[in-house]
Amino acid sequence: MIRNPMPTLLGADAPRVLTVPMLAAALSDGRSLPARGTLFKWLRAQRESGVLRAVTRGLYLNQLAQPRPQAAEAAAYVRTGAVVSLQTVLGDAFVSNNYSDIVTCVVPIRDGVAPSSRAVKAERIEFRFHAMPIQFLDERAGALEDRLDLDVVYARATPEKALLDWIYLGASPRTKLSGPPLDIELGKLNMPRLRRLAKAMSLGTALAGYLARKTNYDNDPDVQANASTRG
Repeated sequence: MIRNPMPTLLGADAPRVLTVPMLAAALSDGRSLPARGTLFKWLRAQRESGVLRAVTRGLYLNQLAQPRPQAAEAAAYVRTGAVVSLQTVLGDAFVSNNYSDIVTCVVPIRDGVAPSSRAVKAERIEFRFHAMPIQFLDERAGALEDRLDLDVVYARATPEKALLDWIYLGASPRTKLSGPPLDIELGKLNMPRLRRLAKAMSLGTALAGYLARKTNYDNDPDVQANASTRG
């Protein structure tokens, strides 16, 4: 006999991202785990009913949790240490006009060992990962409140950190990622925070170069004409 896990999966305090072992524990009657066949039959039924949304094999989003979880919340389960950043953060904050459903992340290089940067695709979800030296992701890159959005329950960069991550990766030989676009809305960024982070990450010169290109772009008569037409 197995326990009904539905009360555990409901509400604001429910787990938002679930692994197979976590679900097996939820089904357990307290004395033993459910049989493998029973577990996977239950999992299949919950997927078909929409209760569980598959992210990767053995990893699910709990659609009964409130508010409903976003795919980005599963990033650190897909790649250990992943921080949602780059296009996802800037698009969600309306800093970038190039919104994408793809979840973009940075992952730390530890002891010279780079994690896999292979994209992961699931059911209507795609994660892309870009490796960075760990000193750009830990406390050496700046104060916690400057680096991370503390209003969410998963590792997510602030827009200012996301832009600097993109500037760094755009110039890095480790990645084919091109630099950030020039049509971003700088006015939506916290400029003191951006400059603090740039100093901590030793990206002051790189940021100055980007801002100079951005100024030239904004002053281009064609760009101004297009902006006037859109307005």
